[in-house]
Amino acid sequence: MPPLAWCADARPGAAVRVRHGPGVETRRDGFVEGAWDGDFDAFDFDRAGALAGSGARLRGATLVFAAPFHPLERLFVLRRPGRTRISNSLVFLLAAAGDALDLSHPGYFFDLLAQVRRGIAPPAAQWRTAAGNSVELFPCCNLELRADATLRHVARPLGPPPACYAEYVELLLGTTRRLAANAGTRGRIATYRLVAACSRGYDSTATAVIASRAGCREGVTFVRGAGRSGHPLTGVTERVDDDSGAETLRVLGMQVAEFDRAALPLLPGHPRAEFFINSPAAITDAATRLMEGTLRGSVYVSGRHGERYWGPTRRCSRAGFAEVDDCHLHGQALGEFRLRVGFVHYPVAYVGALHGPAIFRITQAAEMRHWRLGTGYYDRPIPRRIAEEAGVPREWFGQRKFGAGMGARELSEDSERDFQDFLRSEVPAAVRRRLDPRPVSERVGAHRRLAYVHAIYAHLPLVAATLDLLRAERLHMMWDSTSLYHFHWGYAKIRHRYAGLSGAG
Repeated sequence: MPPLAWCADARPGAAVRVRHGPGVETRRDGFVEGAWDGDFDAFDFDRAGALAGSGARLRGATLVFAAPFHPLERLFVLRRPGRTRISNSLVFLLAAAGDALDLSHPGYFFDLLAQVRRGIAPPAAQWRTAAGNSVELFPCCNLELRADATLRHVARPLGPPPACYAEYVELLLGTTRRLAANAGTRGRIATYRLVAACSRGYDSTATAVIASRAGCREGVTFVRGAGRSGHPLTGVTERVDDDSGAETLRVLGMQVAEFDRAALPLLPGHPRAEFFINSPAAITDAATRLMEGTLRGSVYVSGRHGERYWGPTRRCSRAGFAEVDDCHLHGQALGEFRLRVGFVHYPVAYVGALHGPAIFRITQAAEMRHWRLGTGYYDRPIPRRIAEEAGVPREWFGQRKFGAGMGARELSEDSERDFQDFLRSEVPAAVRRRLDPRPVSERVGAHRRLAYVHAIYAHLPLVAATLDLLRAERLHMMWDSTSLYHFHWGYAKIRHRYAGLSGAG
């Protein structure tokens, strides 16, 4: 079993049974995988401000399940009469219930996209299963399980918003230091050391600085990225360019491991299968597969989605993690890989991010004038100040927007053959016939225009309503595409990890 996976099985009036991997910390009053910004021995992860992981803690007669503090992973729940199952893995949950994904429903990608755009407020998103059940998705919250096996959604309490740049950086740094101390506590089943990701972009550069100030001495980087020229509305040209953050990591006192995204298709087997939640274009998550050996036993400090809270436009004043600009689900697919390899994902930009309006006011404050470049959308004074005040030269980062794609939108040849066999043998013919078989690379032009409008304007209510009215989602490269079944194919390739764990009945 993946070392950090767990699944709880509750029935009215009976003890809650929990199956889990060997990396899950267990006590008489609860269990947890990951680290949080508090004392490990107190075991109060369900009350922590930043739980990078998941678990459950007994509080009186109630068992409190805790989801990660960020919205990139979630708790999965399947309820049947007289029985409730909860897991940090969709695959484990379905295996334990003797259920599976519905092969007649291609739209799981868009189901998740709708939840991400709506944010973390209830009601929970629901996904249908092959047996006609519903899996509920609960991000960034606690769930209280009572003795009768009923659940209650509980929002996490918010601390005070940061009032200025100094307060905000202290929130980021203090949280990271406390989480690092927790992760390295002696006596844990598994201890974790910090490993920071870094590129030439704003966000990972800033979070690598925060990690270094919290004691991180290891860094990882991709040597190349996709440099882009042109405009999404008129046409974009991609070229491979240097995106390595190695110089920055070394200035920060870290040993550096460098990786090349182009090597991903050369890995044996089907290396992208366990990242099945992602779209074919969103390979940022899948490329971390190359870092597997380095990430094992780490707190992986990433700058994921800093642009959603550190940018100069009003869309960064978002609340409730409502990611209305998302078109790709970047960052949503690390879960099964993380549980198998045994590491913790800590996206620093989500610390305090529920105070999005307050963070945006800091971005616009007069005290940040020196760190504004006036370059439009790609101008982020908060991460620029964090990095420059740590000694990272201005010209080393945040000069040009890079992408992770490098044209690698398709599966490797072996995986593509396997996927096509899966389509023919598993997907109902009536469904398959109405889907577009073209690779998404042939549909990316209109998609780029849709993604640009979402990124810049979708936070405006009139624009959002117009996009819905025009059914603009039809321009998405995944719309009615056979590539939607990458979700089902990837799930099918990894469900063997939980074979023999069915507790149906």
